[in-house]
Amino acid sequence: MNLNLESDIAEQLRMVDPSQWSTLQAEICLNIANARFYAFIDEAARLSSLVRLGLVDRAAAADHLHTAAIYNQLYAEYGADNIQGVMAGAMFEACAGVA
Repeated sequence: MNLNLESDIAEQLRMVDPSQWSTLQAEICLNIANARFYAFIDEAARLSSLVRLGLVDRAAAADHLHTAAIYNQLYAEYGADNIQGVMAGAMFEACAGVA
């Protein structure tokens, strides 16, 4: 956090105190903080569609998602079970459409 030393520091600190935020402010901050996770879910769904269309095989899709999760440190931030659950769910949807 960068403080503007020419203005009231106490006021600046109050602005970043989550206990002083409205529900809307908290929701906005959490959505931004979780943006990478939401993007991962969207990409998993997109890959699921590509698998269903036969453009990408399941193993390649899983490898791409795994690599993206490692690169973006999603395993460390959200836990391996959570990330693998997203991947498994996406691949389950892909398989359900390929019957």
